[in-house]
Amino acid sequence: MSIGTLFRKSRTAIGYGLLLLFFAAPVLRLVFLSFMTPEGLGTGNYTALLRERWTLETISNTLEIGVGSAAFSTVLGTVLGFLMAYTDLGHKRLLELLILLPFIIPSYIISLSWSGLLLPDGHINHWLGGMGFSPVNLYSKSGIIFVLGLVNMPVVYLNLIHFLRKIPKDLDWASRSCGFSAWETLWRIDLREALPAICSGALLAFLAAIDNFAVPAFLGISANITVLSTLIYGKTIGFGPTAFSSAAALSVILSALALGGTFVESSLHTEKTTLESIRESREPRVFLSPRARRLTEKGLLLVLGALDLVPLLDMMVNACLKTYGLPATRGNFSWENFQLVCTNTGVLDAISNSLFLAGITGLLCLVLGTAIAYWKLRKHSQVAALAERCAALLYALPGIVLALAEIFHWTEPLPHVRPEIYGTLGLLIIAYGTRYLVLQIKGSRNALLSINPELEDAVRSCGRGRLTLWKEVLLPLLLKPCLASTGLIFVSALTEVTLSSLLASAGTRTIGLAIFNFQQSGDYNLAAALSTVVVLLILGGYGVAQLSLTHKKGSTVHGFVTGTDQSMVRQNTSVE
Repeated sequence: MSIGTLFRKSRTAIGYGLLLLFFAAPVLRLVFLSFMTPEGLGTGNYTALLRERWTLETISNTLEIGVGSAAFSTVLGTVLGFLMAYTDLGHKRLLELLILLPFIIPSYIISLSWSGLLLPDGHINHWLGGMGFSPVNLYSKSGIIFVLGLVNMPVVYLNLIHFLRKIPKDLDWASRSCGFSAWETLWRIDLREALPAICSGALLAFLAAIDNFAVPAFLGISANITVLSTLIYGKTIGFGPTAFSSAAALSVILSALALGGTFVESSLHTEKTTLESIRESREPRVFLSPRARRLTEKGLLLVLGALDLVPLLDMMVNACLKTYGLPATRGNFSWENFQLVCTNTGVLDAISNSLFLAGITGLLCLVLGTAIAYWKLRKHSQVAALAERCAALLYALPGIVLALAEIFHWTEPLPHVRPEIYGTLGLLIIAYGTRYLVLQIKGSRNALLSINPELEDAVRSCGRGRLTLWKEVLLPLLLKPCLASTGLIFVSALTEVTLSSLLASAGTRTIGLAIFNFQQSGDYNLAAALSTVVVLLILGGYGVAQLSLTHKKGSTVHGFVTGTDQSMVRQNTSVE
């Protein structure tokens, strides 16, 4: 055997070994632990859980909240998608920013802002009481459904709008030539053609809802409303002789729901591939009368502004008050909350940890994801193809499940090897990296697909080496599109709360966990102040990203959001 062949086989073996260590082993160990009982291997953990009324009620809550919020997201996202794709509305860039705002702002901040706006003794509930209506209680199933539906609405919208723009206009012209009106054409032709995309978006919203930990934790824990993600969290932090085994069994149940929905969504996704090669058309197909257009524009701005901006502005006002919920009078305003946040050692450490984790995770994913995409497309590497599937599988798992799997696995990843990294930034980097790697792989893959391989062959034919190829040709062409994916990963890691809720310790708290702890301990004013800082930072970052994209033809606010093959849209559903 030649040295070259031996080197290639060794490299392949190392690649498979790393995939097993970082991707497959954590999941396999979680599944194995779910069958571990005091008597040995068996289904005792599942039997005991399913006999408990509390577990069945939790599963029922999970499905009820998931279906309810997905229905709300689907209706709202579909209506907005058709209006934005087919009508001649003005101010579309502003409208699209408002539509995508719940996708940009972390869900736990949206929960906090709405809970502050709808305080039991707040202005809105006082007004509703004066009008004879019952007060709105956000700490309820209906409240969780509403917030999750609002948070996941952009998932449906982004999944649908690109599909709508690719439906051939010839179909519309043929329908109109047969005597059907514009609205009849929308109903009979476009809606029917878009049905797979709508169903796919609805499933994505459902999967995102059952995976979401922050909203049920912020609104449900205090109201004693549990879903599978919060029950797993409670079992894990509660300890006890059977706590980990029960949490593992619950994780397998939740994963089965998520992966089952993922495969159904993937089957629907294949039905849409026939239009993927068609170029999007942004020309309007339904022309409204001037009066109808003005009313629609004002109505959308009013509704979206009320849903997105009013809660956030109310949260910012509350952050400036001496005590949360006081009347917004001049004597009640103070900068004390921001001073406490900016001088609190724990908060500063959380911000520092989040920035460090987001930066390292983005850099690792940029390098590894681009390398995997290159080896898959250019070298046709089976290891790289398997790496993408493994990364997609971990992204498809609910975050709370992945966190638990990492805890079990890295306690002793290899026989007699105990790295003792639980509660350290090292474990968080591993969890974040494996969680978000697929986003970079998809973004880098799309960037590579836009480069003709013959260009690389031309460089090699001139006698230039691999270093010159990357330095002079590939890096200049790949940098900007790949950095779009890295930016998404950076923002996601910066505001992450699900993984850190189980993996972080007192010295490795993150921004999301700091806000969660403030909210759970009743320090709503500090939670609002820190959330305000995060919102301003995120909006500032997206503003800078948008400015960098304005020179591109057809750039929109969501150009940065959808620059990775809609990877973030297909939340936890990237198994292909």
